[in-house]
Amino acid sequence: MTKPIVRAVDLRQQVYENLRGRITSGEFDENTRFYERTFADELGVSRTPVREALAMLEQDGLLSQAARGYRLPRMSRQQVIDVTEIRLLLEPHAIGSMVRQTKPAKRAKIAALIRKEVEASRDSDAYIAAHGRMREVILSEVENRSLVDAIQQYEDSIHFVRISTLGRPAWRRMSADGMLELADALEAGDDQRAAELQLTLLTKARDSFLEFSETDA
Repeated sequence: MTKPIVRAVDLRQQVYENLRGRITSGEFDENTRFYERTFADELGVSRTPVREALAMLEQDGLLSQAARGYRLPRMSRQQVIDVTEIRLLLEPHAIGSMVRQTKPAKRAKIAALIRKEVEASRDSDAYIAAHGRMREVILSEVENRSLVDAIQQYEDSIHFVRISTLGRPAWRRMSADGMLELADALEAGDDQRAAELQLTLLTKARDSFLEFSETDA
């Protein structure tokens, strides 16, 4: 009897998902260098799937090429200002529409999840990953998926901004407090308040990064 063909494990995809998850969770700081040999040794694979995975991460905007290896991308002050301008046009509208279109029971569930994530992580760097999860849950309920696609076009490219700001206790607390207010607005069904809060959160994130880039210069 002929044995069925067993599909080979895609090592490149496994390495990609491993590194992507660790990058977006904030495990690596802005000074980390990503070398093929380092991760091949760490993950117990050859350098080829690591090389291919790093190239995929560069295409996603999560890494950029350095003189040797890769590093986390560094956005200029003007790039942050420009991208935030686009996000300010898209995200408050998306949040407001989500509140109007989502049933009360679902909004209450999302609000409870936000509160749980904030309380569990607000005092540590774990908040970086929690912040990403909260955004995913909120955006998953936006009915206009084309609008969500437009928002997520910039999600990975601004990850360096997220690490730079939310990795600092004062800015992390500011974001956490804002997310708790957003949870209240979601549960109350106040679409205008939710949109206003999202605008405020984005503006503070931009201003925090600009302050960070001044002190780090």
